[in-house]
Amino acid sequence: MRKLLLFVFVFAFAQNTFSQIKLKVGDKVPDLNITDYLANAPKDKNLKGKYILLEFWATWCTSCLAEVPNLNKTQERFKDKKDFVFVSITDESPEKTKKTLERVKFKSIVVSDQTKKALNDFVVDNAYGGYAIPKTFLIDNQGILRWIGQPWLLNDVVLNKFLEGKEILVSDNTVSNRPPEPGF
Repeated sequence: MRKLLLFVFVFAFAQNTFSQIKLKVGDKVPDLNITDYLANAPKDKNLKGKYILLEFWATWCTSCLAEVPNLNKTQERFKDKKDFVFVSITDESPEKTKKTLERVKFKSIVVSDQTKKALNDFVVDNAYGGYAIPKTFLIDNQGILRWIGQPWLLNDVVLNKFLEGKEILVSDNTVSNRPPEPGF
């Protein structure tokens, strides 16, 4: 009986100690860990007090790369908002990303966190323990997470509500600014 109680205690302690805590809307986000600036490095690298669109991506992720033109267009529409920054983050090395960045033009600040701390802090995972990217996070100027989703769900309704400090509803994700897909 004593061994069973000890096992239950150790198991419960281990689960609480080693399990990852998933961020949810309304949470204060941890500081973003950046090891390398890969493209479009800003003069002022301090992100505190800024509205941040944080996009997790990778060179091997075709969905991530397919979204870059749409994110570039979105960033262009919001270019007058000087306190709104777009950050695309990968965990890959500068050497690995160089060819991709020559081929795919990002307008966002492109950074890497080779320590994977950002991936772990933001728990960009799926139900199978793999990476679920692309993944977008909207972080307000107070460091509060306001929206989590895929970049293709972003639209001006979501982004304007985010910048105005209004609640973003699930139904806001259904409004799209993209042109309709070609019909065949």
